[in-house]
Amino acid sequence: MNPVIRQLDPIIIDQIAAGEVVERPGSVVKELVENAIDSGADRIEIILSEGGLKRIEVRDNGCGIPLEELELAVSSHATSKLRSAEDLECVVTLGFRGEALASIAAVSRMEIISRRDKGEGNSLRVRFGRREPVRPASCPGGTRVVVEDIFAELPARLKFMKRISTELRHCSVWVERLSLAHPGVGFRLEHEGRKLFEVLPDDQLDQRCRRVFGDGVGAAMVSLSYDSAVAKLEAMVGPPESARRNATQVNIFLNGRWVRDPRLLRAVKEGVREFLPIGHYPTIYLALAVPPERVDVNVHPQKTEVRFRDERQVIGVVIKSIQRGLSQAPWSTRAAGSIGGSFGGLNPPGYSWERPLEAVGLADRVADGGPQVSAEPPVAAQVELGFDQLEVDHDNFLAVARTFLVRELPGGMEIIDQHALHERVNLEELRAEIRKGKVVSQPLLIPLLVEVDRSELDLLCSKAEVFSTLGISLEAFGETTIAINAVPARLSRLQPQQLVMDLLEIASEFRAATADQLQEETLHRISCRGAVMAGDYLDHQALADLLKRGANLPQDRTCAHGRPIRVFLSHKDLEKAFYRR
Repeated sequence: MNPVIRQLDPIIIDQIAAGEVVERPGSVVKELVENAIDSGADRIEIILSEGGLKRIEVRDNGCGIPLEELELAVSSHATSKLRSAEDLECVVTLGFRGEALASIAAVSRMEIISRRDKGEGNSLRVRFGRREPVRPASCPGGTRVVVEDIFAELPARLKFMKRISTELRHCSVWVERLSLAHPGVGFRLEHEGRKLFEVLPDDQLDQRCRRVFGDGVGAAMVSLSYDSAVAKLEAMVGPPESARRNATQVNIFLNGRWVRDPRLLRAVKEGVREFLPIGHYPTIYLALAVPPERVDVNVHPQKTEVRFRDERQVIGVVIKSIQRGLSQAPWSTRAAGSIGGSFGGLNPPGYSWERPLEAVGLADRVADGGPQVSAEPPVAAQVELGFDQLEVDHDNFLAVARTFLVRELPGGMEIIDQHALHERVNLEELRAEIRKGKVVSQPLLIPLLVEVDRSELDLLCSKAEVFSTLGISLEAFGETTIAINAVPARLSRLQPQQLVMDLLEIASEFRAATADQLQEETLHRISCRGAVMAGDYLDHQALADLLKRGANLPQDRTCAHGRPIRVFLSHKDLEKAFYRR
């Protein structure tokens, strides 16, 4: 066989190129709506038939396309958004790649009807890449684009389309995303004559969040903001109950453009790690504004991935902003009412869920022969965390299954997970010591020796300086043995063998991490390992220490892994459970 090299037909070239931009009807909706936004429109209508597979119509009241530019608009690599190579370094619009209209026209029957203000209207039809002459048309100011029979002449692409309901959902998601990214622009989505979604130009961000995420979640979302020379951030974060195991409710926008960048996604997950269970993603709207010259948005054909010049700084802004903002979030744990709220009128005057545990604390002392340390935290930690040493009636608590602490409160009852609480106390007390510049370390009379292989020994020793900031002292003891000389004084429950395995796992997974990132990861792990476990018995004094050390924690809703520490059940909840309501 002697294959012959031939130049492809231009129409086939356009259809191949279209595959990078037009994946499904939702891709067409995205590109057309972004073009409408770039045109200055403040009202955009999207009308679909058969999930967009049969027909997509997008109407806008933007600036319109003049007659002399209409044919050029459907040509490959034609754009109104770039003038020179230097413009590639500073893209400020949504629609640049110069491919969208040409790509859509190559795989569908498309008609563009457009008119500039005070000008004449015109229409251009393209049938799977074949243009017809431009004709006069009567139309209002702005642009109307009709796309029909997408992929009808490309059966290889058409067979990969899903059910109408699936394709419709993809179209709806893009309209919702763009409505969040562009307050000030009204959007209306119809399918088969039925309105599915609408926001008005005057609807504010919180109203749009309610429309997209639902009234319940939208009303409970926490607003965050941050402004610096590196980036400006604005976010709305949903309560823990709205978290999901996938990232479908994570909406990240960069300079008005929706992105699914893996680094930004990891930054969001890191930011919420102490507030959501492990493996869950938040419901979040996050808008980043970065100087256009400091970001490359032309990395991905669908413009969903980006490249930053100051990546570490931008990622740091995202993580720290979310962490700091959520530390003040007025959320209760699951089944509890809003912190500071009225609990349906059940709270008595003067009772505030801003300090839901009037004295919640924890000690490392365990009654059944476990290791013992001082019942009182160091004075420095008390000052840093604001412990008030309040008097509490500890007899008011009932221990259940050596795991849960139950007490009656005005208006209902509260259940506390002893391990989750101790984990949070460990975390906050160690953080307080780090801020003071010194973690209290407990030297061991006899170093604890753990066998490892040579590569593991080298890895641990390379991170020893970071571990030392947490009160962990280790060094090589021969060629295949690591010696642990000291551990944090608060965490005497740590088992050396388990500690070494944890440090190895962290050091291996975070080889390229900064010292701060490695420290934070280790802090989370040892706070959990050093906590009293479910099933450990606490005597009366240990319980008193537990409650005392936890008083007025900066954050007492979740443990370091995002699991609830405390759950409140109102009288109404109990009555419902027993069918008294």
